[in-house]
Amino acid sequence: METRSVFYFLVYITMKLVCIAVPLFFFISGFLFFKEGTFDFVLYKKKIKSRIHTVLIPYLLWNIIYFVMLGIMQLIKPDTLVILHKYIADFRWQDYLWIFWDISQITGLADDQRACLVGAFWFLQCLFVLFLLCPIIYYIIRYLRHFTLLIIGVLYFTDFIPEMPGIQCNAIVYYMLGAYLSIIGIDFISILKRIPVQVHLVLMIVAVLISYLFNDNDTIYNITDLFLQAAVFAITAYMIENHHWHESKYLVSSVFFVFAVHRLFSASLMTVSTYLVPSIGNNIILYLYYVLMVILTLIASLAVYQFSLRFLPSVTNVLNGRR
Repeated sequence: METRSVFYFLVYITMKLVCIAVPLFFFISGFLFFKEGTFDFVLYKKKIKSRIHTVLIPYLLWNIIYFVMLGIMQLIKPDTLVILHKYIADFRWQDYLWIFWDISQITGLADDQRACLVGAFWFLQCLFVLFLLCPIIYYIIRYLRHFTLLIIGVLYFTDFIPEMPGIQCNAIVYYMLGAYLSIIGIDFISILKRIPVQVHLVLMIVAVLISYLFNDNDTIYNITDLFLQAAVFAITAYMIENHHWHESKYLVSSVFFVFAVHRLFSASLMTVSTYLVPSIGNNIILYLYYVLMVILTLIASLAVYQFSLRFLPSVTNVLNGRR
């Protein structure tokens, strides 16, 4: 295989594995929201109140932190336009509100992400909308039961819902699928465990290869995603049950903080990359370079987390959503 082909294959595998993380997040969120298998507005109110602390407050605070950091950067170096492509000095009053939902409304640039200032939090925006839709989702599943899978399938393979801040077709699909399994009472892990883990490993490899070979076909891409995600669940369950993997309290407590703060570092490193990348001629070295950027971002983010945890434990707890 040529060096160029190896490079693109490595990039594709990396992106394929990374891209299943968010769908699985929505699936697990939907499954856990309805874990009791029932619904009433007293329970709904209790769950929403809990998610104000775990999701909404951290969401607001991190966007404020990013805004303050960018403001400081612009004071130090006035031509700094990292993440937010507009000078804060030119803000209209409504722009201060848009940083919490859609920064493209501030800049007017079509290429800017249609999400809040912490762009990686677009999935939390979708989660807010899904929380509001939970009563409707419950009663759809409760009365349509297995016909809900038809609705989910149509949404998944047609993707006809237009994307906008807070609305993503895949987010709705995976959240509803998780909710469906909870409400109907299907133990999907037990079903997956009936298939030997070796088979799941083979299916995972085959799914990636087929997806790579037919990457222009959206239907095949979506089907291979389902096989890949099922394999991830099955292999994870196998590794935990056989005591090969153990829960890391540090990972649980740090992951949200690291995810929230990492873009400040990745954006800076990518700015540096624009000067270095053109001089890198070898594709494999280029791939390793970007892996290095990820590692450096992770180290810097963990360093900030450790500092915050040591000197500002109460603040860290709030920013982490009390995780």
